[in-house]
Amino acid sequence: MELFAFLATVVLVSLSGVMAPGPLFAAAISEGRKNVFSGITLSAGHAAVEIPIILALFIFGVSIATDGIKTVVGILGGFVLLYLAYIEYRNFGKEIKGGKSRGFVTGVAMSSLNPYFIIWWLTVGFHLVNQAIIFGLLGLGLFIVAHELCDFVWLGFVSATSNRTASLWGDKAYKTLSVISITIFLIFGFYFLSTGFESLMKS
Repeated sequence: MELFAFLATVVLVSLSGVMAPGPLFAAAISEGRKNVFSGITLSAGHAAVEIPIILALFIFGVSIATDGIKTVVGILGGFVLLYLAYIEYRNFGKEIKGGKSRGFVTGVAMSSLNPYFIIWWLTVGFHLVNQAIIFGLLGLGLFIVAHELCDFVWLGFVSATSNRTASLWGDKAYKTLSVISITIFLIFGFYFLSTGFESLMKS
């Protein structure tokens, strides 16, 4: 896989997760009404949990990741993405209520205490990190920057928009976001499964 294609995959897969209405999304909307920069502080807290996980997975992958492990992780990642698509479909059109949040601390809490976040990194995320290994430290650095930028840009946009025009986030907005997330989850879910099973057949 070429570096550009890898980074494009990282951005699309990352956006499929960050754009899905969830705890951080709800907090960005809720806090955005009070603080236009709340999405940035939420993302910073999220990154404080996420970057150490990425580094640990990178070192772990370099040390013991075999083709067999990468294949299994790819297949598991595909199933996780398809499951997330199902969850999005099941909650289609439902507005998520945001509660009180405190920026950075909320970003840390909603990441570290979210079991789906950990599962994502042990499956889908680990698959992407294993691909970053091909490009060495450059791939790792670009992977972190690309992935984190998706969080900062999207949640920053959500909070800023919420601050200015809260009425924008109505039923149509939630449904549109759900359709985008479901579509990307499905595309990359089947992609991970196909590449994983292809590697399995060759072994």
